[in-house]
Amino acid sequence: MTTETATTEKMTVFRKLFESGFHNDFKAMADTIADDCEWVLMPDMNKIYKGKKEVVQLCTQGKLASDKTPEILFDKATPEWGVFEYVNRGVITKEAVEFSKTTGWQFPGDPSTLVGQKYAVGVSFIYQINAEGKISHLREYLDMASLMKQFKPADKLVEHDA
Repeated sequence: MTTETATTEKMTVFRKLFESGFHNDFKAMADTIADDCEWVLMPDMNKIYKGKKEVVQLCTQGKLASDKTPEILFDKATPEWGVFEYVNRGVITKEAVEFSKTTGWQFPGDPSTLVGQKYAVGVSFIYQINAEGKISHLREYLDMASLMKQFKPADKLVEHDA
């Protein structure tokens, strides 16, 4: 992964967050997040992370649960808002299952049975940028329906309370 975008455009604040996390520079990652940031997991708003501390913890745990290079599809921002989209491809790990338990996401049956299965999932972020150039509000959309279609059928979904 490179720290430069494909064009000569200035790197977006979300790309800075993304790249910093990828390189385990969690201080630089935290510097992209406003003190009063809200990070909402969509589509059902099942989990809202409020404040810089919670958001940094989410980003750090997510990075540590998955150490691979995603395929970035879209990365654009104005001074007030931005959109970032990527495809996450890999194999379900024990760490990813443990991380999922903190999010409230639903998985078919017991998610630990998914360890070792390959997947590809689209993830999109729509975010607002404050006057200091930091992320102040973000909605994260994970394509759970497409993700679930990739796994072997299960009798029911299990929801993890966060």
